[in-house]
Amino acid sequence: MSKILLAIYVTITSLALIFLKLGSKDGAPLHIADGKPALHLTPFSVTGIFLYGVSFILYMYLLSKYDLGYIIPITTALVYIVIFTASFFVFHEVFTLGAKCDGVLV
Repeated sequence: MSKILLAIYVTITSLALIFLKLGSKDGAPLHIADGKPALHLTPFSVTGIFLYGVSFILYMYLLSKYDLGYIIPITTALVYIVIFTASFFVFHEVFTLGAKCDGVLV
């Protein structure tokens, strides 16, 4: 059962991040307009926020049932792998050995 719950958590968390990225293509969802905070949420953003909420609840359940030293390394590693793969295939991001920050190779 724990493997199924871990897989569901990783899937939901990864989908939440992907939807949040898709929802932010037009810019940040929160910005200042005329001196006031303005919220611009797309359907992708709302879906990402909802999925993140679901993943948080599932994460809290996993933490209550299993050891922290077991849950954190496995879920973090798997989410990183899924996001790395999705970044390449969904967003067509390019990866190099060096990290780029504002176009400068670090």
